[in-house]
Amino acid sequence: MDKKLVVVFNTDADRRFTLNISNPADDLTEETLLQEAGRLISTNALAPTQGKPVSV
Repeated sequence: MDKKLVVVFNTDADRRFTLNISNPADDLTEETLLQEAGRLISTNALAPTQGKPVSV
């Protein structure tokens, strides 16, 4: 069975950007996920049309 992880980012345009991850690692913790999401935000690695992600 396929698993799917959905991460929702709030953007500077008061919109939401959804990142879907198929089959995330079984040992992925919330702490690790939030750290990595923060890294994506701080490095401006994401550039969705909904605006710049600012929080999870």
